[in-house]
Amino acid sequence: MDRFKAPAVISQRKRQKGLHSPKLSCSYEIKFSNFVIFIMQRKMGMTRRMFLMELGRRKGFRVESELSDSVTHIVAENNSYLEVLDWLKGQAVGDSSRFELLDISWFTACMEAGRPVASEMKYRLMEQCQSPPLNTPALEMPAFIATKVSQYSCQRKTTLNNYNKKFTDAFEVMAENYEFKENEIICVEFLRAASLLKSLPFSVSRMKDIQGLPCMGGQVRDIIEEIIEEGESSRVKEVLDDERYKAFKQFTSVFGVGVKTSEKWYRMGLRTVEEVKADKTLKLSKMQKAGFLYYEDLVTCVSKAEADAVTSIVKNTVCTFLPDALVTITGGFRR
Repeated sequence: MDRFKAPAVISQRKRQKGLHSPKLSCSYEIKFSNFVIFIMQRKMGMTRRMFLMELGRRKGFRVESELSDSVTHIVAENNSYLEVLDWLKGQAVGDSSRFELLDISWFTACMEAGRPVASEMKYRLMEQCQSPPLNTPALEMPAFIATKVSQYSCQRKTTLNNYNKKFTDAFEVMAENYEFKENEIICVEFLRAASLLKSLPFSVSRMKDIQGLPCMGGQVRDIIEEIIEEGESSRVKEVLDDERYKAFKQFTSVFGVGVKTSEKWYRMGLRTVEEVKADKTLKLSKMQKAGFLYYEDLVTCVSKAEADAVTSIVKNTVCTFLPDALVTITGGFRR
């Protein structure tokens, strides 16, 4: 996967002494001048810090290389509130209350939105009590859940609320693409990851959230990380723009047409359903003829109103014979 390469760093101070005068080290347009961000390198590493600083500047944020009097928001990764305070004392900062001390998940949320987001409680670094009061959500919910999540779909509870749609939609595109390439192993890898993320009762906002979870292979993690940091995946975008993928997507939407037939038509130079319909030399199977005959009807979703009307008819009929029967509509409402 293509990655953004951090610019070469000529030199870096191993330790900063006190506060420094503000120094803007980029020529990007600053859109949000009220937010002056400093990203701590502690526990992060120089390369990742440089990458995040450059990303923030490209998005219109003012990101300082050094801690200065103008800084308003300090962002840290894998550092507790007390660890950040201890680090600030080492920088000769007397009053740390003037800074917003935030987890890296706030920064990535800003990058995804393309603008500053509210520094809600879930993003703030705060001193934690030894025994949180009852009914208080656990701050380490993802880590706790990770130990309980089964690798098997049938053993997981999955609600209709998908809190990670931006990731699962991306995985389903990748899975479909590998299905078209007849690579079953990687196809299943992405499908399993999508299924698992749909079962999570929270939104993944940082890489730490998926630690310990099953079905999180290397390719899956790479796409999650890129979506968190950039808001989208370059690999998924490449697939969506790929001519072969778009042709196979259309062909396989026809009832009776699979990957083998799609491959054959693609090699013949066909790219759309309309081109296939117009080619009179093709020999279609009985199912494929029916697929083209009823194509528009088959690919059109049934409206909720239509589904409710059918439910009413079935319910009235059933209740004629079984007055206490419970009738529930299920499925994807497709003809």
